[in-house]
Amino acid sequence: MIFRYFLIGRFLGRKSKAEVYLSLNDPHSFMLVQMLSRLETNYHLKFKVLFIWGTLPGITICPKLYRQWAIKDANLTAAQFNLIEIKDEPTSASLTTGQQAWQLQVNNIANAEQIFINTWGNKFEEHFQTSTPTINHQVKNQLRLKAKGHYAPASIFFAGTWYVGVERLYHFERVLKELLLIDELSEVFMTTQPLSYAVKPPSFPDKIVDMHASKAVTESVAPIVIYLSLRSPYSYLGFVKAIALAEQCQVELVIKPILPLLMRGAPMPVVKQKYIYLDAFREAKKLGIEFTGFTDPLGVGVINAYRLFAWAQQQGKAVEYMLACFKAIYVKGIDLANHENLEDIFKELSLNIEDAYAFQAQHDWQQWADLNQIDLTNLNLWGVPSFSYGNVSYWGQDRIPALEKEINYLRDN
Repeated sequence: MIFRYFLIGRFLGRKSKAEVYLSLNDPHSFMLVQMLSRLETNYHLKFKVLFIWGTLPGITICPKLYRQWAIKDANLTAAQFNLIEIKDEPTSASLTTGQQAWQLQVNNIANAEQIFINTWGNKFEEHFQTSTPTINHQVKNQLRLKAKGHYAPASIFFAGTWYVGVERLYHFERVLKELLLIDELSEVFMTTQPLSYAVKPPSFPDKIVDMHASKAVTESVAPIVIYLSLRSPYSYLGFVKAIALAEQCQVELVIKPILPLLMRGAPMPVVKQKYIYLDAFREAKKLGIEFTGFTDPLGVGVINAYRLFAWAQQQGKAVEYMLACFKAIYVKGIDLANHENLEDIFKELSLNIEDAYAFQAQHDWQQWADLNQIDLTNLNLWGVPSFSYGNVSYWGQDRIPALEKEINYLRDN
């Protein structure tokens, strides 16, 4: 793959190529094109920009909530990297004109950025009507995206690998450096406001402070609340990072498990599952978090683990129990559908599993799981991992730094 994308081009005296898929209606595409335009001079490669209509059908859950979140989330990126903030959505006329105008431009990042700026700023003085060639052009690019094994805009395809959003430019740039396609790493990309704490394997996260027993935790301090699913690799990473953040800030970590999307009747196409797993794997490697595989807990495994969670929580070991379940799935290759494996986890945590079953008989796990889902919906969120602290909420393990910043701000003011 590297030979095809890199060595042949260099041998022939050509620049390597990276494809960038952007949707003019996508806030994250707006952020990505600004970053690539700003730093394009650092690269010894050519970007081919492909405008698409948006995410492939059947991918987005709760489109209305997703739209609200996307703009809010994109503005977090804008603030972090000093990009153009989104204040108003583009009008239909601006979107149509921007899509038409792109067909008249030379295909490069600089021109794409200007189209986005004019569209999101509603700066067009004259407007075009929708035309069939423009629609066909985007449909063709959409099919190309699908054929190459992806589903979403704001994505880069290079040397057979996908990088979605500004947050994954870290990995993209690392590859460019390895291939000697960049003179030196840019501070703008590499400096991503790291957390004040550090995940330090292998001792962490095996040693955990009992948040409930910590003397520094008082009723007057708001807890960090995490909504997670055992089947979500991002939940695993976000949970490990949230543990470290809670310990660093000495606040309680409250866990609210919800059912995986597939167990809630929501679609999860294989192409999306594949990308999430591969992306989580490389993120874990970057963070130093153990991640060696995936033993799918879907169905019985999730039910078995959730049935026992409330009792572990009652005993003040919710964090330890949930982490043990995650490590069974993503590190140790242990099938949670096997009751004996849950018994082993309970023994390791010095918990009585018979007491747990007796407790569960009086406290149906499905009731609290439903309530957790309602709580998440009330935050105008739907996916995991999600976090809340006081009156603020975030979706995604990438937003832990924003959560840390909010906690520190509220404590200092």
